[in-house]
Amino acid sequence: MKRIQFVLLSFLAATMLLGASVGINSTSARAAGAAPYTCAGGSIAPGTYSSLTVAGPCALDSGSVTVQHGVTILSGGELFAAFGGSDLTVGQNVNVQPNGVLVLGCEPEAFICFNDPDQDVGTLMTHDVIGGNLIADGALAVIVHKTAIHGNAIVSGGGGGVNCDPQPILQGSPAYATFEDNVIGRNAVITNWDSCWLGFIRNTVSGNVNFQQNVTFDPDANEVVSNVISGKLNCSANSPAPQIGDSGGSLNTVSRGATGQCVPLVAP
Repeated sequence: MKRIQFVLLSFLAATMLLGASVGINSTSARAAGAAPYTCAGGSIAPGTYSSLTVAGPCALDSGSVTVQHGVTILSGGELFAAFGGSDLTVGQNVNVQPNGVLVLGCEPEAFICFNDPDQDVGTLMTHDVIGGNLIADGALAVIVHKTAIHGNAIVSGGGGGVNCDPQPILQGSPAYATFEDNVIGRNAVITNWDSCWLGFIRNTVSGNVNFQQNVTFDPDANEVVSNVISGKLNCSANSPAPQIGDSGGSLNTVSRGATGQCVPLVAP
């Protein structure tokens, strides 16, 4: 998926220009105590906020941010939190509303940080934490790497349709979703995602994983590989069927077994 990441990087440059044009920058947006904050565009200043609402194209790129309660990405809002040295810690839930975009976390090779001087392999890594649940309902893109999610990770619907067409809100990138190298404290549920691509790769999940009714345009999508799952892995009605694909990954380790389409993807 590196090709898509390059498109997102170009989009980020446009985002920063927008932030400058509306007068939102790391000085004007600086946190003054633990007050709620709404970002309409540009950079989110480092500091502590009681809550964070994302209403436009916003980047967490100037240092680490702590949100005591929850983060809400409104419809049409975009949160790009994939910069080394700028971690996000959320006390409660992260909610992504319909047509919202979440890019959270980065790491070498799998998803290189936007500010990494090495854009071929990468050297930087984030350490993001969500104290509650990550809930995306009808989101356009949900891209999560190297994040500790203490509760559930739930993606329900969304994805922009079964195509790889450029999305205007993403400035030319197709919409997709992926969870890679995360630790999920409860369950992961991904259902009814219709998009270009979808992956669930190298995650550690304490509960069950339900991967159902997801339809993607790319025949190499629905890669469910190299996960360690303490509960069950339940898969049904996905097209294409969950697969290893070209990920280079391995079969999943599942303590309580698999059902449906994912039975072939579990290590004996």
